[in-house]
Amino acid sequence: MGSGNKGLYSGTRGGSQPYAPTYEVMLDMKEHDLKIGIYNDKIGYAKNPSAKNLADCIQNNTVYYEGKKANGKYTYVIDENGNLIFGKRNNPDPMQTRSPHPMLIGGKNPKVRCAGMLDIRNGKIFNADTDSGHYKPNEKSIEEVEKILSSLPKQVFSRKSKWRKK
Repeated sequence: MGSGNKGLYSGTRGGSQPYAPTYEVMLDMKEHDLKIGIYNDKIGYAKNPSAKNLADCIQNNTVYYEGKKANGKYTYVIDENGNLIFGKRNNPDPMQTRSPHPMLIGGKNPKVRCAGMLDIRNGKIFNADTDSGHYKPNEKSIEEVEKILSSLPKQVFSRKSKWRKK
């Protein structure tokens, strides 16, 4: 399962933005998304129907996604309210090939505290990073992820995860 569309992820080409409490979609990415039809001026970004709040997906110290143990790399954002939202990279619209980070929230100007990729293996969180070409968050923003993850029981993490060892 996981994020799908291997090779389409562009990451943070060109570095990150200066550290900020929230990040907006990079203008060049929004313009690109307008050209390819995944952003429009009336509604902005559609919301990815695969988007889930991580807190709602944890049962018995395991992350479940769509009825099964989560497994793979997922896009994630931390919204302005401090929720870690994650989902599949595949766009539900068959005309498109991907569902970028802003679609986890949707709307004209989806702001985030952090965005990147969440690696979950057999229902256990292994790693999280700040790789988002749409937001290009500063690496210091990983602290937002660490706040959320450090509040979870250590059993939610893979044995080799740095958060399990804390």
